[in-house]
Amino acid sequence: MNFNQLSWGTVCFYYRSNGDRKYSKIMSDTVFISKLRQEPYDISLDEFEEKVLINHVNIENYELLIGHNLTKNILTKIIKLQPDISSLNDINLLDCDLSVKEITEKINRLYEGLYSIQGLWLTGVSKIAHLLNDRLFAILNLDISKHFRVIEGETSLTKWLELTQQNAREVTEDFDKQGFSGSPEEFLSDRLGYTAFGYQKSLVKFLDEFFWLRFGDDLPVPPRWIPPFIEEELKLK
Repeated sequence: MNFNQLSWGTVCFYYRSNGDRKYSKIMSDTVFISKLRQEPYDISLDEFEEKVLINHVNIENYELLIGHNLTKNILTKIIKLQPDISSLNDINLLDCDLSVKEITEKINRLYEGLYSIQGLWLTGVSKIAHLLNDRLFAILNLDISKHFRVIEGETSLTKWLELTQQNAREVTEDFDKQGFSGSPEEFLSDRLGYTAFGYQKSLVKFLDEFFWLRFGDDLPVPPRWIPPFIEEELKLK
């Protein structure tokens, strides 16, 4: 993947998601995100349920929430996994050495711990993991999983991270070759207004948006046709 492809994905996803306002709301809540990662035992069940399960994971089945005692079970699991979460806090996917056994064991324990919770499916697991480290854990839905044969096929969740990492490195290399300063995530967050909203999207999240459009919605990225640049239209502004 090159930087141009990723950029088109971010622009198209911005409009598809109405500015990704739900994601922006939780990621710009830095107090909550910090507490979730470092002191999850100080988060109330009501706050966790509203911010994470209802607004972020988007669980609309209240029978599922209540019947499986989902809120308590997930938060309890996060508290139990906190030592691993904390040790992975400063690791990002771009620079992470996924051949290091100690790192992959921690990643697998986190995935397996969340995946073991009854009522929590693949997309929910990946969305919660992403909140715990948005620079390391890529979000994964069933369509993307099917395309890349994740879990039920030739791949695994750590292999999925390796694939995402490869794309992240290709984009970053192309970004540098084009002579841009800073990083792809900083550049795109500034241009699309996420920085002004109070946070910076990670490169991992931007890659997720591209994959979502390309393999979830089955749309070409960039679009097959791009409107020509018309100077007269700018004069109307």
